[in-house]
Amino acid sequence: MTYQLLRLVHAMDDATDAAIQDVLTELNLTHPLADALWQLDPAAPAPSMRQMAVRLRCDPSTVTFLADRLHQLSYVTRTAATGDRRTKVLELTDQGREARRRLVEAATTRTPLARLTAAEQRRLHTLMTRAMAPSATEEEKRYG
Repeated sequence: MTYQLLRLVHAMDDATDAAIQDVLTELNLTHPLADALWQLDPAAPAPSMRQMAVRLRCDPSTVTFLADRLHQLSYVTRTAATGDRRTKVLELTDQGREARRRLVEAATTRTPLARLTAAEQRRLHTLMTRAMAPSATEEEKRYG
């Protein structure tokens, strides 16, 4: 059953990617750039480059490459963090906020999940949240 669920998760991800390809093309985004833009929540504090590496589960040098490309597209700026000039944070520009809005709108309305009722989405959200909760072993690793 777990294998079948994972196949469905991958198929849903692939279907969503295919359904938003036109928006990615219009915004000049690759999938890794779209993932980085998705992580830049305009309602949250601007993340540091290191925080982005953790969020994207990648090497900091990869974040540097992604940030360079998003900067070339005028979607982000890199500025010194408040209180620590050595740390750089990524901030969305107005263009970046609009590009992110379009990306999120396309993904959330075109995903197969959008076919589920609100009640079905809530039930799935509850189950996925439970599945993604850190295990006791992960908590021990994190906090010793």
